[in-house]
Amino acid sequence: MLFTWSFLFLNSVSILRSSINLFNFLVVAALFYAGTALLTAYRDTRPARFPIFHEDPDILGIRIKEVSFKSRDGVELSGWYITPRNGAVIILTHGFGGNRLLMLRYARLFSQHGYGVLMYDLRSHGRSQASLNTWGWLEIYDLLGAVDFVRSRPDGGRHIGAFGLSLGGQISLRAAEQNEKIQAVAADGPSVASLQDHLLTPGLTLRKVIFYPWYWMLYNFETLLTGVRQPAGVAEIIGRLAPRPVMLIAAGRGGERQVVHHFFDLASEPKELLEVPEARHGEAINARPDEYKSKLLAFFDRALLVD
Repeated sequence: MLFTWSFLFLNSVSILRSSINLFNFLVVAALFYAGTALLTAYRDTRPARFPIFHEDPDILGIRIKEVSFKSRDGVELSGWYITPRNGAVIILTHGFGGNRLLMLRYARLFSQHGYGVLMYDLRSHGRSQASLNTWGWLEIYDLLGAVDFVRSRPDGGRHIGAFGLSLGGQISLRAAEQNEKIQAVAADGPSVASLQDHLLTPGLTLRKVIFYPWYWMLYNFETLLTGVRQPAGVAEIIGRLAPRPVMLIAAGRGGERQVVHHFFDLASEPKELLEVPEARHGEAINARPDEYKSKLLAFFDRALLVD
């Protein structure tokens, strides 16, 4: 990767030094345009792995069981499990570059209200195996394996819900489309999963002219780097989750809000949208803790605690 970027940079310098004109400028711009897509794809497939630095239940604030299980495609995954007291388990999936500790506050919330919780590390994160991230394309098998694990336990409960942040939200939505045992899904700032997910509005716009080719290269570079074909995106599958309920949460006033609104418009009833415009990505629970917690709990109570 370093060699490729160095090659692009040196060629760009050589072109500009030979003659500064419009054609050469456009060639250099195209090289950097493609180079940034390649570097982004490379970064997205190799997240930094952060350690699990808290394990003491007295520090965590909850009693946990260390567990391990396999994803649907055989990757060994690591996590913590809390036995349900109300017959329902919620599987928590963190975002890119994180680990199970990012979901700790949600685990405390659900556990305090009787829910069982499985919080785990995605592949290539935390203590789970593998070294390659595929931006949710294969990580969907991690969540499907988590569902299999919960269902295999005698204390696993009768009902299963899924909640995810960012990449974890995208994975939760796509996994639910493939497994009806996931009876309800809440996603906070779900990420995109395919090129199609970027088409937020019909027609041709300047934004599409500028960015769509870049995204096209990005997804194709990710396919080359991972050997995994691009799957159906969130926009394509979210309408098929009904009659199971969906809750989407949007922070800020920019791109995340546009994406979440797009997904929400495509979702079928029953669906619920919580907007927190003053919050940054992943921090909606900090901006409005009482409203966030009460609505999230009410959503899962309605979906999982009524037979």
